[in-house]
Amino acid sequence: MKKMRWLWSYRIDSTEKWLEDLMNKGFHLKSLNRFSRVFTFDQGDSIKKKVRIHYGEKTIAPQLSSAGWESMANSGKWQVLTNEGQDVSIFPNRDQLFKRTRIHAYLYFLISTFYLTSYLSFILLFGLILNIFSETFKIGPLLLPVIIYTGLVALTIFVFRAYRTFEKQILGTDVIKKSRTKKIRKIRPAWMYEPLRTTIWLEEMAERGYELESVFATIFTFRPKEKNNITYEVTFEPKVNANYFQFHKDVGWELKYTSNITWLNYTIWGMSYEEGEEKPAFSYDELERRKVAKKAFFMNCGMSVFILLICAQSIYMNTVTIDRPFLDWSYMGVIRIMLVVMSVFWIFMFVRIVLGYRKELKLISGA
Repeated sequence: MKKMRWLWSYRIDSTEKWLEDLMNKGFHLKSLNRFSRVFTFDQGDSIKKKVRIHYGEKTIAPQLSSAGWESMANSGKWQVLTNEGQDVSIFPNRDQLFKRTRIHAYLYFLISTFYLTSYLSFILLFGLILNIFSETFKIGPLLLPVIIYTGLVALTIFVFRAYRTFEKQILGTDVIKKSRTKKIRKIRPAWMYEPLRTTIWLEEMAERGYELESVFATIFTFRPKEKNNITYEVTFEPKVNANYFQFHKDVGWELKYTSNITWLNYTIWGMSYEEGEEKPAFSYDELERRKVAKKAFFMNCGMSVFILLICAQSIYMNTVTIDRPFLDWSYMGVIRIMLVVMSVFWIFMFVRIVLGYRKELKLISGA
């Protein structure tokens, strides 16, 4: 029996359960083809086994073999491992699988962005021109680029969801929402560009009797606090590893927010402490805190400059290659206005990042 399973490499958990169910029905995996996405099965006796899909090394690690794991099928770097044991304590490492999904997620995002800013508008314009010079209306040239882009966006979202699922499993980024008591919400735009000032603001809210529960974009949700003294840390890391979250949880910090992106990761931590104790902090050293602020500053500047370059390229492509007035009441004219508005916004954000960094340094020096 052969079965095709689309996008199975981004649905690892459900694919493993699917293989376990088929094995329980007497269908044992014989081979898989990573290119055609086809799984080939032999029919036999019903067997209950644990199934794990492994990506990376082509051989089974000795500790996995000693724990009872066996290879049922492989294709390239992909391996389907099975284990008959009921109480298995050692499972295949998923770091390589996580990194692969992360790379694919960002790659699809960049392709979608580049397609939107550089090609979609021109393909639609080409379709409009064809209809102008044609005696009959043709929907294909207009509909096809939209269908392609919609499919690309859907695939990007699908892969990003798989990536975030891996992040929660491997990094432990779940934020626990504790209470159902009356809550208040505050909006704080661009808080991530002023981490120390955001920290001070959160501690001021705690002094007023409200503890941070969760964050969604720029919306902060607070609940009446249950603890007397609470300190916060708003941090930025260019890249976090699998031990980052667990390490801070082990020493007593409670995760309040994470951007769920291992690159450009923003997190907010909270910790309660007793009256008279030293206020907990990630670092008490001024030089170290300056280095952390500088690292966030350069990354934020780099991201804003990158977005401005994309906007500039799109404006150039939409202006130079089309011989029409810049402010024109048309599809392309609307696109140009949107790009200009976006450019002005990010210029404003760039200035705010620079001014925010200077204020952060003053606060660090005065702490």
